[in-house]
Amino acid sequence: MLYRKYLFGDTAVYYTQGGELGAGLMLFPASVKVEDADALSPDAMVQVSLRGARNLVDYTQGVTMRNMASVPAHILAQTASASGVVTLLSDGQGNEYEHTLEYDAETGVFSVCAEYRNKSGKTQVLESLQSFSVSGIFIPQNAALSDAGLRLVRMTSAWSRECRMKEDEFCALGMDMSWARYGVKVERFGQVGSMPNRGYYPFAAIAGGGCIWAATLEAPYSWQMELYKEKETCALSGGLADREFGHWSKEIPAGASFRTHRAYLRVAAHENVLAVCNDFVRFQDNRLQVPASEEDMPVLFNEYCTTWGVPSEENIRAILDSIAGIPFGIFVVDCGWYKPDDCGWCNATGDWEQNKELFPHGIRAVADAIRERGMRAGLWYEFEVAGRDSKAFAKTDMLLSRDGVPLTGKNRRFFDLRKPAVQAYIQKKMCDFLHENGFGYIKIDYNDNIGMGCDGAESVGEGGRQIAEESLAWLEKLREAVPGIVIENCSSGGSRIEPLRMSRVSMCSFSDAHECREIPLVAANVSRVIPARQSQIWAVIRKEDTVDRIVWSMTAAMFGRICVSGDVHKIDGAQKAKIREGVEFYNVVKDIVRDGDIAFLHCGVRYYRDPKGSQIYQKVSRDGRRMLVLAHCFERPFEIPECDVRGYKLIASYASLEYEVAGGSLVLRPAAEYQSGAFLFEKE
Repeated sequence: MLYRKYLFGDTAVYYTQGGELGAGLMLFPASVKVEDADALSPDAMVQVSLRGARNLVDYTQGVTMRNMASVPAHILAQTASASGVVTLLSDGQGNEYEHTLEYDAETGVFSVCAEYRNKSGKTQVLESLQSFSVSGIFIPQNAALSDAGLRLVRMTSAWSRECRMKEDEFCALGMDMSWARYGVKVERFGQVGSMPNRGYYPFAAIAGGGCIWAATLEAPYSWQMELYKEKETCALSGGLADREFGHWSKEIPAGASFRTHRAYLRVAAHENVLAVCNDFVRFQDNRLQVPASEEDMPVLFNEYCTTWGVPSEENIRAILDSIAGIPFGIFVVDCGWYKPDDCGWCNATGDWEQNKELFPHGIRAVADAIRERGMRAGLWYEFEVAGRDSKAFAKTDMLLSRDGVPLTGKNRRFFDLRKPAVQAYIQKKMCDFLHENGFGYIKIDYNDNIGMGCDGAESVGEGGRQIAEESLAWLEKLREAVPGIVIENCSSGGSRIEPLRMSRVSMCSFSDAHECREIPLVAANVSRVIPARQSQIWAVIRKEDTVDRIVWSMTAAMFGRICVSGDVHKIDGAQKAKIREGVEFYNVVKDIVRDGDIAFLHCGVRYYRDPKGSQIYQKVSRDGRRMLVLAHCFERPFEIPECDVRGYKLIASYASLEYEVAGGSLVLRPAAEYQSGAFLFEKE
C-alpha cells in the first residue's frame, strides 16, 4: 500500500509499504496519475542479498540477485524536506538500512544511496547491495501494453569508441510479458574490473509513452545495472557488481556498516534522452571544484603525438620554440621521460627514474622552460602499475596477487595500493617528485585492468573494490602535495570515465582517438556524459595537413578542451596561422562549450571506420543568447540536414566548407569530403 507521496519539482516520489518484496520506491513525472500503487507491483527499494538468503521469485537463480529473502524490510521512520527524503528500514532481525534520496532543484536530478547497518549481533556477509532500485515503471496510457512501447537506452564503450548510444525495444530484448504474467526476464549489464567505462558506460534509460526514467552510477570499479520485468511493470536498479556478476562479497561485523556509492536519477514527462543527459552533465558540472587556473579552460599542448614516447630536453625546447605565438596555457610532457635506454616507454613504468640521456640537465630544467613561456608544466604517470621491463615488476611483495599468484596482464602488474610500503614509494616517486620539479599538472594514465579482483579481502571482488578506493584517495594526496595541481584522468583514453572519479579531477582524456577522422563522432558521444570543460580532445597536426584537415582537427576538439599535438615543429607559417585562428575562435566561444546545453545532435554515420554522412551539433548557452554549431561532413552521400538558427545571426566562423544562412537555416555546401566548420550565432 502507499506509505507516502512527495512532490519534488516535476517529479512525484511514491514510497510503498507492506508488499511481500519489501518497502518500495516509485518515481513518476508529476503529471502521471497513480491511482493504485499496489497494482504497479513495486518491489524492494533496497536490493540486498545477505549470505544464506533464498530467492523469493521462481527462475531467478543465476539470472539475478534481486528480490532475495533479505529484502522484505519495512519502514521504521522517514524524514523529508525540500531537499529529499531519508528512510530507515529494518527486517526485524537486526538488519537495518538507511536509504537516502536527495533532490537538486536546478537540474531535477536525484542522488540515491543505501547504507547497511548490522545490528544483528553477529557477522553478516553482503553478497549484493545496490545503490538504487526504482520499480513500478509502466506506460501511463496503457499498462497492459507497456511492452510494446518501452525501450532501453544504453551507451556502449570500447577503446576509441567511448559512449555510443544503443537503443533496444523491450520485445527485442525478450522483455515482453508472458501470456501468464509469469517468468522473470532480466537484462543485466555492466563491467568487471578497474576500467568502468568498458563494454558499457554506467548509464541506462527506459523511455516510452511520453516518459523517461534515466540513471547513472558512481562506478569506480565493477558495476552492474539491471532491467527486471515479470508482469506489466518493470524495475531498474544498479550499483556495485554483486557476487554473481562481479565476484563480490563483504563481511560486515556486528555493529559495523557499509554504504554504497551514489546513483543519479532523472524522471521526466518526455522521451528525450539528450535532455536528461544535459541534466546529468549540468548536475556534475555544478559540483565540480577545480583549481582556479582551470576556470578559463586554457588550451593544451601535449607532445605525445610529436615524440611518440621519447621526449627529451632537446625536442621539447624545439617544440616550445615552434609553438611561440599560439596561446597555449598548459604543456604536458607525456610518457617516456623515465624510459631506460634499452627499452620503450610502455613496459618501463614503475621505477620512475628520469632518463639522464634524454634530460641531461634534469627534468626540472624542462619544467622551468615551460613555465618561462607562460604555461603550466605537466607530466605523465601510470603510477598504479609496474611494467614488464621495470625492476618493480619483480617486487612481488609490493604487487597484487590473485589466488596467491602475481596478478599479471600482458605487460603489467599492479601495485597493492593498500600497503604502507607501496604508499610511501608512490608518495616519493610521484607526489614529491612533482613538487620538487615544479610540475603543476599530472596526466594519470592506466592501461590495463585487474579484472575480477585480487587477494587480501573476503572476496576477490572486494579486494578490487578496495584498490579502486585507494586509487581515488591518491587524488587527494596529490592535491595536498602540490596545491593547485591540475589532474587529468586517462585510461587508454576514456576507460575510467565515470561520475565519481570525474568529480575529483579537472579533466580527462576523452579517448585514445588521436588522429582518426571519426574523432568528432566520439567527442560528441562523450559530451553527453561529462562536462565539456573536462573532456580533453586531441587535435593532432601533421606537416602534410591541408587547411581542410587542420580545420577538421581543430573543430573536432571544440566539443571540449582542445589538446594540440603533432608536427608543430615542421609546419609552415600558413598552417600555424590556421591553428592560431582556431584557438582564437575557440577562446571566443568556450563559454558556450563550457556552460551550454546540447540542443541538437544529428549523426548520420553508422560505421565509424568507413564514415558516410554528416554530423551536426548545436550547443546553446544557458541564457539562450549564444549558439555554437559544429558541423562535420564525412564521406558521400553527406545527407546534411538544415540546421535551424531562426532568431539568431551569424557572428563568426572557422570553416573549410561553403555555407550560407538563409530562411532561418544554416545551409552547408561541402565541396569535398572531410570538410567541417564551427559557427557562432547570437540572438538578433
